[in-house]
Amino acid sequence: MKAMTWMAVALALHGLGCAAPQRKMDPTRPLELHTGFFEVRYTQDGEAVSGVPEWLAKEPEAASHVSRAQTLALIAGLVSATGGILIGTPLGQEAGGERDPLWPLAGVGAAAIALSIPLSIWSTSSMDSAAEAHNRLIVAGGEQSAPPKRAAAKAERAGRVAPPAPLEAFGFAFGATRPTALAACQEAGHTWSEEEDGVARCSGTPTESIAGASAELAFEDEKLSAVELVIRPPEDAEGWATSFRATETALIRRFGKSAQRSFVIPDACKAAELFLGCVADGRVTGSASWSPDDGPSVVLSIIGSPPPSTLRVRLTPRLPTM
Repeated sequence: MKAMTWMAVALALHGLGCAAPQRKMDPTRPLELHTGFFEVRYTQDGEAVSGVPEWLAKEPEAASHVSRAQTLALIAGLVSATGGILIGTPLGQEAGGERDPLWPLAGVGAAAIALSIPLSIWSTSSMDSAAEAHNRLIVAGGEQSAPPKRAAAKAERAGRVAPPAPLEAFGFAFGATRPTALAACQEAGHTWSEEEDGVARCSGTPTESIAGASAELAFEDEKLSAVELVIRPPEDAEGWATSFRATETALIRRFGKSAQRSFVIPDACKAAELFLGCVADGRVTGSASWSPDDGPSVVLSIIGSPPPSTLRVRLTPRLPTM
């Protein structure tokens, strides 16, 4: 009976690490892993985060680890619950005054709970592997920290983890003629318009990689020379932040880790009711840039004025180096 009591206390203590309030995971930042018995497992900037399995399940490199972790957790839960029922049956019989409780059931139940513990540990280890795969994508492009045994497999999957930057801009090909760009826009079901300054606008992009983005296209000598995606976030602080994170994440997935990143949010602007005003008057600023060797130069910027505030992603072809 002392052994069964110890197991019950250990399982209860194991659950304490999940009780702290948590903020949502930022998918554009790496996860910090903790292995202490009473520590929260995953944090960002030292704060506990929620939604880790849900987000990692969307990442190709992490999805298989998440699936395994969830399957093992389900099995461990079922085995543990069964063990609890088996232990509870003779205890209930004894409390009810039965002269010969079925104590062998308690022994089977204790064995079931004991079996659930390594399954839970295996589940946690698989989720840790998913978090490490996410960190490789965000921090190191997914190659340098891969174990040697999986190096060949990583090379085969490199196109999915950090594919070479394409020679096009979300469906528009640099150097294409105006009619070709127009056709690409309209074939994707979007609306094309042209301004007097020669800038053409498409209400969307041929590849819907960034949600809600329209495109402004510049031509030089009637050849496409620059593409600027325009994203108008929702008019509330949470929706604005969510749109920004989704946009930056889409760019990281396509072009890898940014070469430069600098965003400023003054303390006076961190309150939700003040944030959008600070964006509009230029106090919230910043940019991130990518310069892949075999693709376009990319710059993500926050544009507060003129209203409405927008996110802008400007893509230009890189000049060949001598």
